[in-house]
Amino acid sequence: MTQGVPQLSDRERDVLTLVADGLSNKEIARALFISEATVKTHLVHIFGKLRANNRTSAVAAARAHGLVS
Repeated sequence: MTQGVPQLSDRERDVLTLVADGLSNKEIARALFISEATVKTHLVHIFGKLRANNRTSAVAAARAHGLVS
């Protein structure tokens, strides 16, 4: 298995960008017209792909990989 850049879906990138901007799950749900449960599901997938345990480490990993600015 290679250690390349994790592949996030477009929606996962959208969610992660809003997390990086400091939005709550509720605010992300409103901004993307999805439910809070869907935001949480995306975050679970993001955490797994980035091997992160929380929002802060996910954003740090995403920045390290150039996935968000």
